[in-house]
Amino acid sequence: MSSGEREVERQVLAGIEEEGVPYTVFSGDDAVSASELARCAALRSPLQVGVGVAAAGEVSVRHAKLVDPLPELSSGAASDPVTARILGHNAARIVVGLPLKPDN
Repeated sequence: MSSGEREVERQVLAGIEEEGVPYTVFSGDDAVSASELARCAALRSPLQVGVGVAAAGEVSVRHAKLVDPLPELSSGAASDPVTARILGHNAARIVVGLPLKPDN
């Protein structure tokens, strides 16, 4: 789900596409955090993984079975293009069961 900055959203989607995982984009509320957008997306996804992009550009990846967000799967603040793309890769890698990319 996204209510966020278009370039950040584009980079997240590019990371997902590069891993070959299907996705759907839904619009979210501007007042909702990236973590909450990701949780809502994960709960409605048959793959049980969601990515949230907040209005300020923060990115969060969540799995439907995890109650709390993992800090290593969140940009923490407005995301730069490289971090956004890595988080997109990692969301897709959770779906297919591959090791996550480091965020260096």
